[in-house]
Amino acid sequence: MKPVVGIICDYDYISENNKVYGGYNEVISRFGGLPVLLPCNNSLGDIPQMLDLLDGILLIGGDDIDPFFFDEQPHRNLGNVNPYRDEFEIMLTKQAIEKDIPILGICRGIQIINVAMGGTLYQDIEEQLNGTLCHRQKAPKWYGIHKVSLNMQSKLSVAIGHKEIWVNSFHHQAIKDIALGFDVVGQASDGIIEAIEGRDRLFTVGVQWHPERMLTRYEHADNIFKEFIGATKRYKKGIS
Repeated sequence: MKPVVGIICDYDYISENNKVYGGYNEVISRFGGLPVLLPCNNSLGDIPQMLDLLDGILLIGGDDIDPFFFDEQPHRNLGNVNPYRDEFEIMLTKQAIEKDIPILGICRGIQIINVAMGGTLYQDIEEQLNGTLCHRQKAPKWYGIHKVSLNMQSKLSVAIGHKEIWVNSFHHQAIKDIALGFDVVGQASDGIIEAIEGRDRLFTVGVQWHPERMLTRYEHADNIFKEFIGATKRYKKGIS
């Protein structure tokens, strides 16, 4: 049977609708997983039962994370925040990591992993850091706009098969202080953290770019999802 991968929905608290942007469901199916959607306005008390049904979790992109969750006041350039998503995803991520369920965090997802485990964020890298690259590209969504250097000892680099890759970029928040138990395994030339990995974990990886938008055009994007789904299959079989 296919591994079951939970995909976090975005939640429009005005219309009270859950939604998932194109590409996430398709990529899980393409590489051998069974995607299921997780509405983030579910009861927080239901999270343990949800996790019992899952072999992996995909944390998707979306709005800014409320700095309340890393004990900061809002910067003047803070974008839209969604407390429904923040609270649900942070609690889900904490409990999933306790069970060592494979997790892939994309864009906002890398930030959720970091905040959930005690790390912090830059709320606006353009104001809070000097000399940053373009991290909100004006180019096709699939296009790699800047390079990321990878730690060659990391699971992510082994899966990708390269020391440097070109990635797309759509963010203005980024990791500041990394959470305990995690390693920085990818950085842009301006020092922005682009990938993290949980130590002694089956697969807990966050990337700041959007590999689902780069599929077929960049081999490294396909390889990330192959490795993630491979980890979910091992989890399903009880292989660490």
